[in-house]
Amino acid sequence: MDKLRVALVSLLAGVAVTTLKIAAWTQSFSVAVLADAVHSAVDLLAVTVTYLAIRASLKPPDQEHPYGHHKAETLGGIGGSLAVMASATLIAYEAVSKLLRWETYLPTLASILAIVAAVAIDFNRVRVLRRFRGVSRALEADALHFSTDLASSAAILAVLAMGAWASAYYPELFAQWGPAVDVAIATVLTIYFVKLSLALLKTSVVELLDYAPPDVVARAKAKAGGVNGVKSVKSIKVRKSGSIYHAEVTITVDENLTVKEAHEIADGVEKALKQELGGEVTVHVEPHQHAERKSQKTADTKKGQ
Repeated sequence: MDKLRVALVSLLAGVAVTTLKIAAWTQSFSVAVLADAVHSAVDLLAVTVTYLAIRASLKPPDQEHPYGHHKAETLGGIGGSLAVMASATLIAYEAVSKLLRWETYLPTLASILAIVAAVAIDFNRVRVLRRFRGVSRALEADALHFSTDLASSAAILAVLAMGAWASAYYPELFAQWGPAVDVAIATVLTIYFVKLSLALLKTSVVELLDYAPPDVVARAKAKAGGVNGVKSVKSIKVRKSGSIYHAEVTITVDENLTVKEAHEIADGVEKALKQELGGEVTVHVEPHQHAERKSQKTADTKKGQ
């Protein structure tokens, strides 16, 4: 299944999950359920951004974007992270209002069944999205979001089940402690969401700043140095763009080679690095000087001074 199709399926699943959780909230009026529903609604927005971002990233390079549109996926991850953090404000407001009024929630069978269905959909969605770890930053961001949905939905399910049992057998105790438990769960979930979103935001911003992972640079350097005819790799610059890397590399070849022969070696390096990194590769060729010639040149330079 390709990235674009997975993003579309995830979008449709998000519509279903958000609808189910809103229905559960209208049945229970629980601020914890509201927190989970708002998070799913924000995730739905994030999935929409992801779908549009992946569509943009698949566009071929053009005159204005010679390196392609792959960073659109990273922007999708940033958009989702910011949206989750923004939703925390709404949840905090509702939690404070709930405490001031000291209103407990109403755990109904319908709300419990709605959360059970949402958990089943999210579980299958996370299972599919995790296959794209390391392939698509935006889909990886979605997998993270929906993993938190699974954890939060399980907590919400426990709150509703406990509330149903308490309201049936200990109604006075439930009326006394129900609001506090409800708001406490909502607070924990919101803090957890924001923490994960900050971590994802940091990763995406670092990527936009053209961070070059040392292991990727090392592999690329070894790949370039292994091409027949390459004497040394003087420098290599790598930058990430979505799920691929672009590279600029300077190699040295035998100074007695013809231009055609040096060009063929450079083509070999370019082909090898494109297979390794997936992006655009620029190769600069310089003549290789033997160690004794370098030493003589240095000595002549000092003597002339």
